[in-house]
Amino acid sequence: MTSNVYDDLNVDDCELYVQRHNIQQILKDCIVQLCIVKPERPLTFFRQYFQKLEMVSTYTY
Repeated sequence: MTSNVYDDLNVDDCELYVQRHNIQQILKDCIVQLCIVKPERPLTFFRQYFQKLEMVSTYTY
């Protein structure tokens, strides 16, 4: 029987983490922007999007 990497993951802990850091909404907003902009290089878009988001969040804390 092969071990799955997800077997050790505590789902409740993961859900709490995602909620605490608002991950679901952040990813949703990113995907919406991706679909609006439709960049030729989506991974570059992701990198830039999250860099900007990080800069903004640095100033709000």
